[in-house]
Amino acid sequence: MHFAGQFRPIEPSAPFAPSAPLAAILQRGLDLVEDLSVKLQTLDGLLLTGRPPEISEAAAIVETTLHAATPAFAEIAQTMGHLGASNLAAAAAQLREIEEQHAAQLAESLRFALARFAKRSVSANRRARQLNRGLNAALNTLQALGVQESGRLIAEA
Repeated sequence: MHFAGQFRPIEPSAPFAPSAPLAAILQRGLDLVEDLSVKLQTLDGLLLTGRPPEISEAAAIVETTLHAATPAFAEIAQTMGHLGASNLAAAAAQLREIEEQHAAQLAESLRFALARFAKRSVSANRRARQLNRGLNAALNTLQALGVQESGRLIAEA
């Protein structure tokens, strides 16, 4: 049997290259987190008003935006994994070592923006739980007072 010329030499795999430049990936993530933060802040403010239709709409907007951002966050996570960085602080340090200052600054900015978003998210969640407890207490009070008229108790609350 003659095999000459039937096989191509195996070329070493190329180093990881994201589909977009690293700085663009990080900038997109930063923009998404800032947009989410604004929408979450709006929701948090609406929770103080106690207006269910507006709260529901704002919550749906946050949820939709977060869902739409999932591919971008997955790309960031994949990129950080290929860099060998376990988190954005480590990625920033690695980027500084290879003299990618702009990308390093974006990684740090994204890290801080995510931390702020997490704090706002905890605050909004706490406020939503308080609102829920308040509504439950109001419903129980109305029910104890006998205000329940043909299923209108929730509407009254």
